[in-house]
Formats: sequence, C-alpha cells, structure tokens
Amino acid sequence: MTALFASALYFFAIISFLQNWLLLAIFFTILFSLRFGAVALIPAAILIDGYFGNYYGLPLLSLGAIVWFMLVEYVRPKIIDLNSV
Repeated sequence: MTALFASALYFFAIISFLQNWLLLAIFFTILFSLRFGAVALIPAAILIDGYFGNYYGLPLLSLGAIVWFMLVEYVRPKIIDLNSV
C-alpha cells in the first residue's frame, strides 16, 4: 500500500508540473518529499529539463531539485523528531 501511495504521489507531482498546475505540483512535491525523501525527484527534474530543452541555458529545475533535496534532508529529521515527542 505504501508503494502505491508513493508511486501515485510521484506520478501526480510530475504530471501536475508538466501540465503547469504549479500549486498542485508544489503540494504533491512537499508531501512526497516529507514522506518518502526527495532523492527520487532529481532524476525526474533532469528528465523534465531535457524535455523542455533547458540544457541550452541553465537547468533551473534540476538545480532546484538538488537544492530541494539538501533542504529536505536537513529539515526532515527535525520534523520527525518533533512528531515522536
């Protein structure tokens, strides 16, 4: 059940970004990142940057995904520790 939920969140985050539903994309990305980690979002960001041809310039989505990964890995243990108290 958890794998199905993770796959659905991942799929919805990518599709909502591709359809330019940015508020939904942000919501699904935050939910996925806090629940399952953000490392899986990096390959998706690289592929989306390639799809839109952003490698002719600065691939902002890929760089943003790497920064998001570092932020989530820093913040996530602090949130989990607060919930265990």
